[in-house]
Amino acid sequence: MTAMKADSPGAAPEPQSKELQRAEIELREHAARAEAPLFWPVRLQCAVGGVGRVGPVLMLAVLAILLATEHPGGLGAVLANPNTTAIGEALFFAVTLALLLEFAGLIPLAAQRDLDSLENELTLDAAEQGRLRAALICRLDGKSTLLYAGIGAGLGLIHAWYGGGLGNDSGLVNGFAVATVILWLLMFQTGAVLVTNAQLFAALGAQATMVEPFAPQRLYPFVQAALRPMLLITSLLAAYPLTLLTTPVWSGSTLIGPVATLALALAAVWLPLRGLAGRMRLARDQALARIDAEISLVWGELERNTASADRLEALLALRDRLGQAPLLPLAIPGLWRALLYLALPLATWSGKGIAEAVLNQMLGTAF
Repeated sequence: MTAMKADSPGAAPEPQSKELQRAEIELREHAARAEAPLFWPVRLQCAVGGVGRVGPVLMLAVLAILLATEHPGGLGAVLANPNTTAIGEALFFAVTLALLLEFAGLIPLAAQRDLDSLENELTLDAAEQGRLRAALICRLDGKSTLLYAGIGAGLGLIHAWYGGGLGNDSGLVNGFAVATVILWLLMFQTGAVLVTNAQLFAALGAQATMVEPFAPQRLYPFVQAALRPMLLITSLLAAYPLTLLTTPVWSGSTLIGPVATLALALAAVWLPLRGLAGRMRLARDQALARIDAEISLVWGELERNTASADRLEALLALRDRLGQAPLLPLAIPGLWRALLYLALPLATWSGKGIAEAVLNQMLGTAF
């Protein structure tokens, strides 16, 4: 692993040095993932020729299966005698499973483009950048994959049991319970890869990024790497009102999914930026220390040479400007985009009546 360019001797305190050492170790561990098999949604998207081909097929298949097995009277009764609860739940699982499958393949590939955009801002050689690029689309090691799959399945079973879907009057497991477990499985597999990739960007920001306090826009790909998963994951929250078509209020069962999804979105947006935030703060503090040292020298020369006053004023102005430099490359467009992403689910949750009106218009019945 190529080391970061050295800063001023003694500028970094010991705790920060330990953090940098830990980040370097993390980068080596992430690079080791380059030899792992491709994350299966990525491999599936590559096999079918790109984004947007698998999701719609999966959505229609899940919708048809759930309506056929769980709608009273089967598929034939959907138009003749629609049951809004069954239709809403079937639509929810069809949409969320399709979105998750598409996102699981799209986000890692987009993260590779973000890393490519940072090529000239990193202190790594081309070979090491190539290994990290490959790692972004690879799954975790086999033991971790089994662990996360087990956790996802366990939480899915608990969620299905809590929602009363593990059995019906005949003692059979219903289709919605099966879909719940599958959804949790896919969420945990995808979430594990997204969080691991976010940690990769965090380690890059902390240990292998060249930072210039007055040019944060050059590091905007870090923000893109954070905002993209937040947008895609948060958009899943927009599907949850489909489960409320005939439910007047949120219940404990219906809140489990949104809370878990929101937590994943917040983790995905913060993790890639935390390392960079610390690195930018360190770079600013080191620059301020150098300016303060220069100010002390110029101040000492002021009595002997009044011409030093102009230089002193320039240094003071530079220190003030540097003190206001951002600690993250959050440009205004990115900030507004993030706020919009977070507002989307709230708008859809409050728009439950809109969803009801649309289905009412489509099915021609009063809910």
